[in-house]
Amino acid sequence: MNEAVGMRHPREDPRAAVEVEVHYRTVQEFTAAYGQNISGGGIFIRTRQALPLNSEVVIRFTLPGIAHTILVQGLVVWSSPVVVPGALGFGIGIKFLDLEAEAREVITRFVKGKTSGRPPEEKT
Repeated sequence: MNEAVGMRHPREDPRAAVEVEVHYRTVQEFTAAYGQNISGGGIFIRTRQALPLNSEVVIRFTLPGIAHTILVQGLVVWSSPVVVPGALGFGIGIKFLDLEAEAREVITRFVKGKTSGRPPEEKT
């Protein structure tokens, strides 16, 4: 397949660019890759190993400057094994399925900090 596949819909949450190591597990394997952007609703992971749409994954990552490790179940909603002009490139888009309120708040503060130019504040 020579084009990206997935659901096209308006983004509900603001996104921020991020360079973060992401560990994810499917039914078949455990893999590490790098996240490219994130929102409270999901993350885009750069990888040449495209996963089928609707694949369930478990993701673990820590955002830069934040001590909280996030562990969340996700669903592949976008997948591209090739570079498509105007698209994000190689990778998979993961929609968070069971993101805890505290983790969503951590991500939301991180995204606001990146998009406003201010560093995220660690909640005590």
